[in-house]
Amino acid sequence: MQWTDTHVHVVDFLQRPADCAGLIRSLRDGGAERAVVFGLPVKKKWSTAEPLKPSYYLDDNAPCHYHSLTDVLVLDSLATFDEAPGFTVAPLICGFDPTDRLAVDHLEAVWARSDRWAGIGEVLLRHDDLTNLTRGETPVADHLAMDNVFGFCADKKVPISVHHDSSSAGRPSEQEYVEPFENAIRRHRTTRIVWCHAGVSRRVHPDGQIELVESLLSRHHNLTVELSWILLDSVVHGDGGVHPDWRTLICKFADRIVVGSDSVADPNTISDRATQIDQLLRALPGSVAQAVATDTAGELWFS
Repeated sequence: MQWTDTHVHVVDFLQRPADCAGLIRSLRDGGAERAVVFGLPVKKKWSTAEPLKPSYYLDDNAPCHYHSLTDVLVLDSLATFDEAPGFTVAPLICGFDPTDRLAVDHLEAVWARSDRWAGIGEVLLRHDDLTNLTRGETPVADHLAMDNVFGFCADKKVPISVHHDSSSAGRPSEQEYVEPFENAIRRHRTTRIVWCHAGVSRRVHPDGQIELVESLLSRHHNLTVELSWILLDSVVHGDGGVHPDWRTLICKFADRIVVGSDSVADPNTISDRATQIDQLLRALPGSVAQAVATDTAGELWFS
């Protein structure tokens, strides 16, 4: 079944551009006909205290910093995507500091550079170790600076994809970061907000996550949940089966569920996650699978 990959980074954490032709091959081989593409808002520093050059933000103790050039690299990548017949991408803007109340000025300037932009994201807010390694204030969804960003999206009538952990690694049962996330959703009812990985991260697997996601989707009709990255490991079992409670939730909210690989400029990630996504879609009723695979993403980014 064809599907839309709603989470593809076209640079890595050193801001090195991906082999976009390789990404396209993996996407097509995995059944994807469209992709939502973006850069990364931060860049990893190679510190003089570190003997080995990093390739990922967790490779050493050096910090990351915000890097606005990433949006230019996304625009540069479009030429390769446009050469692929029958393949469509929706590029997003992400190269700004979400704690800077002038970030909206950057959005306006970058938006004016191209008529191709389809939204904002992935905005990295609460993100376990990456938050600890990023210089500056801790970004949260209900920060004053983010009010302007959400407002920008409402004005442009485009969605915003955000990574916002629902808890910390040390307090998986307390859902301690949900309140600021829900504050933002509540304050910006006319902004379509896509929750990347549904609050789950590498070291954050909060207890009661299915119940939390169902509760938030029930209360907030401007919220869409993206099943991607390591969250797929919880949704799809190793033998290809689908968790029955996730299946029930997806069937209930099919018009507000999307799927993505979360490839960080790596075609192999797309291949691995595409297998899980295919297994998920095959386990869903036809109309539900159609909505999750393409229709919801099409309405958000490709209409």
